[in-house]
Amino acid sequence: PPSSSSSSSSSSSEDENDKSFPFFPCGPRRRNSMTFSRSNTEKKSCSFSSSSSSSSLAASGMVKSESTRWKSRRRWSAEKKCSARDLPLLDMPDDDASGESREAFARDLRRACSESGFFYLKPPKSLFGEEENEAIFEAAKSFFALSMEEKMKMDYANSPQFRGYVSLGLENTRGKIDAREQVEFGVHSAPKRRKDMTHFYERLIGENQYPSNEFEETMEKFIDRMDAISRQLTRYLALSLELEETYFDYMFAEQPNMQMKICKYPIAIDGGESSFGVGPHTDTSFVSILLQDDVGGLQVEIEKDAWIDATPIEGYFVVNIGEMLQIMTGGYYKATPHRVLSPTSKSIDENKARLSIPYFWNPRLDFVAKVDGEITKKGFSTAIEERSETSNENRIINAYGENAFKSLARSHPKVFAKHHPDLLVRSDGTIEKKKS
Repeated sequence: PPSSSSSSSSSSSEDENDKSFPFFPCGPRRRNSMTFSRSNTEKKSCSFSSSSSSSSLAASGMVKSESTRWKSRRRWSAEKKCSARDLPLLDMPDDDASGESREAFARDLRRACSESGFFYLKPPKSLFGEEENEAIFEAAKSFFALSMEEKMKMDYANSPQFRGYVSLGLENTRGKIDAREQVEFGVHSAPKRRKDMTHFYERLIGENQYPSNEFEETMEKFIDRMDAISRQLTRYLALSLELEETYFDYMFAEQPNMQMKICKYPIAIDGGESSFGVGPHTDTSFVSILLQDDVGGLQVEIEKDAWIDATPIEGYFVVNIGEMLQIMTGGYYKATPHRVLSPTSKSIDENKARLSIPYFWNPRLDFVAKVDGEITKKGFSTAIEERSETSNENRIINAYGENAFKSLARSHPKVFAKHHPDLLVRSDGTIEKKKS
């Protein structure tokens, strides 16, 4: 895969680059204005071209929405070959926004979800502001600064729900070790007794682990904020598909199976060459919402084997479509593959690790996704060629609880074997009881 630290072949200044990328989110740029070509080293890189300038686009009236726009922004690293300029930048309307603004945002959201499956999102300050941002990152930094002995008191190996502290190198993606340490959280509730369960995925119901009451309070406040953002976004997603804004509410009700992590990606120790913090994958969620620091490393497979950087932008989350929503829209909204490259001493100015907080907005455990006739009858068709893995070994299971359990079991085989020795993960991802 291409290294995020590869230098760009362009020698123009950042200001000149700004003038050569007259793109606007989810709108005037036609798909053929973006091309991909192989470099001399046969690695895929991103080259962009446009047949019209930003001024001519504005004059033509093609840029109609005030809710989203490309804003001037700089790359965190001048060495990165591909920028995040091809990912839309969306501002969620305030509660008192006009109906016109809400409709414009929903239209822009539809283009973002159908074209790339990834976008930047700034929520209203009433939902999330600088205070909440600082609090969650300070809590993450404080936790990872603890001694290994203290962190291991929250060892996730003690949790049948796969929650708690996961030390460096214990998680894998498609069989390859992820270079990060993290803390896994879910909906904090009392676990069910096995004899009261009707489905094996109910084993995911349980308690979180926390190092202190103060840490717990910070995490729970953040989770509450993310719940509010997710519910608001879900209603806009319904509007984007020309449905009633409450259309998807039944999937979540009072029992969404949200998941969340705080992650630390240490600097690669391989002489400066990037390694995977997390390998290529798609998410099992409805949507995923990521808060990241300024180090960078997240990459999106915008076309087959062509990766672009989802460069951190202050004040914005990065949002991507999950497998559940992809199924329901018949592939119109795309669960796009993405990965994280470990930071290197070459890719950042300071000798620091990357911190990120991904939040996964998931439906209730018993939800079964299927192509929704109300969506397809409106004439929406698959906007992007199929890019997901379609092999039997990596198939998407439409029963959310089963799909989620499968992913956790494969990523954490030792914890799965310890707490669920009566279950077996088959090669196609289905889980069944072992034969006695």
